Amino acid sequence: MKAFEKHSMSNPRLPFLFGTEHLHPPRFRLWGGNRNWHENIEIVYVESGSGFVSIDDKPIPVSAGDIVPISSGRLHSMSVSDHEMIYCYLIVDRSFFLSNFFDSNRFLFEAPIVDGEIEEWIKEFKKYWYTDSDTVPMRVQYLRSLALRICLALCDRHAVYSKLPREDTHVLACIKKAIGTISAECERRITLDEIASSVGLSKYYFAREFRRITGFSFVAYLNGLRCEKASKLLLLGELSIGEICAACGFENSSYFTRKFKEYSGYTPKDYRKLK
Repeated sequence: MKAFEKHSMSNPRLPFLFGTEHLHPPRFRLWGGNRNWHENIEIVYVESGSGFVSIDDKPIPVSAGDIVPISSGRLHSMSVSDHEMIYCYLIVDRSFFLSNFFDSNRFLFEAPIVDGEIEEWIKEFKKYWYTDSDTVPMRVQYLRSLALRICLALCDRHAVYSKLPREDTHVLACIKKAIGTISAECERRITLDEIASSVGLSKYYFAREFRRITGFSFVAYLNGLRCEKASKLLLLGELSIGEICAACGFENSSYFTRKFKEYSGYTPKDYRKLK
């Protein structure tokens, strides 16, 4: 899992990514460790349930009907507490903004927002996205038109414009770099001292700011990523539990079992039975 996402739009006529996600609480309790950022604007629309969207160091409670536009370069994640949350996301390539003579990187969005007109456009976009072009010959044109309406309304009604692109604070840039390293190399032995030193911060200052921005201690975040990787390997069923323990960076099986149960609510053995 990479903390920085580079999007590949397969259809140049539709420079968008769209999908629907279901977040369930029993297995991954308030795990917001899958934090990432990207250059493109992401628009989240909560269809049902409730949860949190964390943007940089701010957890934002959301519920059905809320729209959360995520500005370029913002560190973000989704989590759910007691109930399932279903949301859809629309990621718009920056090139789409530039081709319409405005720059997505210059806007800092409010969050969350409630806007009935934008909500209807998102629902209509979803309908056309999953409609075959044989059924609607002008599908591409409808989708581009709806995306432009959504983006224009968000930028005009619910954003602050800056003549200069927003820059991260030094601390946030350091934490984002650290998250990238931890995410890419979580299976090896990583220490707090090493990561703090790699981003040029003192150990204690880094530990405090890391917890403030991510909501997790360094060790809890690292273990969460390892357990996330372990959960996928357990369901694949190709490796033994001992092999998965080693492959995910845990030094002994008892610690792995304890941390995995804290993370998922199941022992590795019981979790494997869920597949």
